[in-house]
Amino acid sequence: MLSFRQAVFLTVLSAVLVALSFVPYNFYVLGFVALIPLFFVFENFTPNKKQLFILWLFWILVLNFIAYYWIMHTIAVYGMMPTFVAFPLFLLYTLGTGGKALLFFIALRRIEYHSVFFASRSFKTLAVVASFGIAELIGWQLFPWYGGNIVSGDIFFVQAADTLGARGLSLVWVLVQYVLYLSIKDFGQRKKNQNWTGVWKIRPLWIFTGVMLIMHGYGIFRYYTFSILEEGATKIRVGVPQGNVPLITYRHERDYIISRMVAQTESLVQEAASQQKPLDVVVWPESSIPVMEFERSLTLRQAILDLQSKTQTPIIINDIYHDNSTQKDYSNMWHLDAQGNALANYQKHYLLPFGEFMPLGETFPSLKNLFPAVSDFTHGEKFSLFNIATRAGYMKAMPLICYEVILPNYPRLFDTHTDQKAQFIINITNDAWFGDTIESIQHLTLGVMRAIELRLPIVRATNSGISAYIASTGKVFGQTKLFERTNRVYEVPSMERSRTLFSFWGYWPLYAFLFLTVLFLGYRAFTQSSRRA
Repeated sequence: MLSFRQAVFLTVLSAVLVALSFVPYNFYVLGFVALIPLFFVFENFTPNKKQLFILWLFWILVLNFIAYYWIMHTIAVYGMMPTFVAFPLFLLYTLGTGGKALLFFIALRRIEYHSVFFASRSFKTLAVVASFGIAELIGWQLFPWYGGNIVSGDIFFVQAADTLGARGLSLVWVLVQYVLYLSIKDFGQRKKNQNWTGVWKIRPLWIFTGVMLIMHGYGIFRYYTFSILEEGATKIRVGVPQGNVPLITYRHERDYIISRMVAQTESLVQEAASQQKPLDVVVWPESSIPVMEFERSLTLRQAILDLQSKTQTPIIINDIYHDNSTQKDYSNMWHLDAQGNALANYQKHYLLPFGEFMPLGETFPSLKNLFPAVSDFTHGEKFSLFNIATRAGYMKAMPLICYEVILPNYPRLFDTHTDQKAQFIINITNDAWFGDTIESIQHLTLGVMRAIELRLPIVRATNSGISAYIASTGKVFGQTKLFERTNRVYEVPSMERSRTLFSFWGYWPLYAFLFLTVLFLGYRAFTQSSRRA
């Protein structure tokens, strides 16, 4: 049996392994063993409620200090809070978003406590995997990450997201680790007994090997299939001027910022034309022109018209859309044609809490005064694709603003509402709020899953970096540096949409699996108690 100190050490080790598996460290191999210390702890140590809480607290704090320390930076710098206030708020964030880990810890404790009921390894494995899946569904996260994201550096393993989605990959992630843990146990027991007869017959090891071979075999096939399709397709060219505009600007600076973005865009279009590679569309990142309204700013509208008269290139911009009938403001994207006429727009549905709106701010207006840097936007409601005229014909783009690309359900919901007609995704964002930290690479990497799930390439246009192109295989090209004013041209394949199984059924197989597992284990518990009675 383990001591409490040993249990704490192994729990911390697990958190470190999880954190190091993801970007920017990206030692993704560690992600396939990251939970094994936890399995060992709960099988060899029976914590009381207080000890369970402490183990969870160590795990989630260590994970967040390594992977999400930038939240504290944002609270301090842009929330205008002193460090002695930012740190407790970071701790509250950690506790509030660590719910899924706590639920999983409780589940592991209960499974070991009822070891007689889970005497069958198959039932126990089923319970462990389902517990993690349920915890991920119930637990709230501000910046949602899932077990499947942790090993996204294994580009072949995550290709199955087009069937299972990120959450479905999480179950496979837990499964391979648990059967590997059982394999290690069996190997250790045979070593202890000096019984090497039939060591190659260790069943969990075969399950681990089989699952990994299936996942990687499928992944290799899908990766190279879509790589070949994209490589052979006609390309359209999307220009992204990364302006690196300051977060906080003053009114007298805005005319200069507009002229600078216009000049940078002109240069981008002219340079592409001089290389005989004319652009099909230009995408301005989020907040390229801070606090400006295209419809109500004569300066901005005239600048865009002048730009379009020179470049004759469609452009997509971000602004604040003011609804006169409701007096509400929205984070908005405009699709303008080559003459500067508005063809379509889209308002952001999912706003970033504490960034774009203050939770409970309508109920308690005084909260807005405590956090003056927090915007006061309204959630959008309509789904609209941008039908972009290109040299290869019309291309339909799904517009997503910032945070929306990392949500596991929303892009598929958008896709469903627009009849799966999107051919690529345009994601605009401004990660300058998070400073020179690892947030931007994490934001980019979390979005990779959306490209694979729907097999839709993503053009990521950011104000401060990292701008990039994500192929439908999840491979990332053309990354820019943080806080660099630069231009990029991304080539997007113009080809027929390949509808994935995930786009068809979403997470219904996952929900069915979890429901049937709970039903089965409940039925088994009922029949066992009836027999004892």
